[in-house]
Amino acid sequence: MKNSNPYRRHFLKRAAHLALGSSAAYATTSGLQLANALAQPEESYKALVCIFLFGGNDAFNMLIPREDAHYAAYKASRQTLAIDQNTLLPLTRVSGSGVELGLHPQMPHVQQLFNNGKLALLTNVGALIEPVSKANYQGNKSLLPPQLFSHNDQQTFLQSLQSTTRRNGWAGRAADAMQSMNINQKLSMNISLSGSNIWQSGNNVSPYSIDAAGIKELENFNKKTTDERELTRIQIFQSLLAQQQDNIYAREYARTQTIAWELAGDVKTALDAQAPLQTVFPTGNPLAANLKMVAQMLSARGSLQVTRQTFFIGMGDFDTHGDQLRRHDILLAQLSSALDAFYKATEELGIADQVTTFTTSDFGRTLTSNGDGTDHGWGSHQLMMGGAVKGGAVYGSFPELIVGGKDDIGEGRIIPTTGIDQYAATLASWYGLPAGNFADVFPNLARFNESDLGFFIV
Repeated sequence: MKNSNPYRRHFLKRAAHLALGSSAAYATTSGLQLANALAQPEESYKALVCIFLFGGNDAFNMLIPREDAHYAAYKASRQTLAIDQNTLLPLTRVSGSGVELGLHPQMPHVQQLFNNGKLALLTNVGALIEPVSKANYQGNKSLLPPQLFSHNDQQTFLQSLQSTTRRNGWAGRAADAMQSMNINQKLSMNISLSGSNIWQSGNNVSPYSIDAAGIKELENFNKKTTDERELTRIQIFQSLLAQQQDNIYAREYARTQTIAWELAGDVKTALDAQAPLQTVFPTGNPLAANLKMVAQMLSARGSLQVTRQTFFIGMGDFDTHGDQLRRHDILLAQLSSALDAFYKATEELGIADQVTTFTTSDFGRTLTSNGDGTDHGWGSHQLMMGGAVKGGAVYGSFPELIVGGKDDIGEGRIIPTTGIDQYAATLASWYGLPAGNFADVFPNLARFNESDLGFFIV
């Protein structure tokens, strides 16, 4: 009989996340054989690394017009939050709108990556179901994402691209279509360093969770131990998992625990076998620590028998309603230095052109100040980094930073001119998603004129 119980389906899906310590496992059939692994051709490997800036990054203080007229408009809108014009870090090229731009003074590493052609910027991108004009928005004539200025709703939409109750993400749906590309069918294509997330969850694929320290195995259950008491404990646990279970929930729990236990050991063995990275990552920087672990996972790609992987890292808190100038300085400095170290690590591994790192965030923030910070906005700017990125360029349409202007729907909230589906589809096209899967993975894409924003080297 077909299983139509939504609570049962939910349990089975969540059971796939159970693992040892903080790990979650995705499993199919075959075992991982590290000793005789056939490494994939180096040129076939590709990875997407998503850095989600939780809280809503104020990108209008990250990427700023430098020349006098546009800067004056920016300063008038931003009031006490305006960054001093003389401190802006100049970029070597203007935006597609012809505006000379500079970066926040705490982002010298990003400036260097941009000017060296390793990083690009996408301006005024955001949550859209279809293109939106100010007139149509004000006349209630546009299809809009649900609860536009709500953190939870916009995080869900940006990761899922769906306004329904269906809860899977575009990287998860892509992995559903592409998981078979990896020889290793036990390890999920999608690796999270920030726990469960919608972006990497598909109908069949769930993210495998690790943290900055790597794999956490179940304490006192080390299969390689020589301690007789621990060996006895392991044998008892294994026998319990191997028992026949009449209850479907118990069977699924035992299956996922068994697979997760084995997988945690395999991944740890693969990581331990890699030479230490020579690239120095900044200390006291949580994002850098997570990116270092991503780099270590990248170094183990051959042993793990994978040709495609995504990685998810959350960074925050960008919800700067108060004390914005001080807090934003710290966050942007951490982002800049962590990106620099990670790019150098991919160069060290010889795969800089096979790894693309990109940012996204709940939304942008208001141009107007609330006195000590900003409130929830809409459009924002994002970063794309990697050897395959057509760097040193600014893509998209840079908005008019005028309160009440043509791009402001009210209270300094800027209408995005590029949709998240377009951004994501460009990334997925480089990643190798088959053309036949685009309609399912990117449900809103057909409503936009451009499906490829052109920021990759062809």
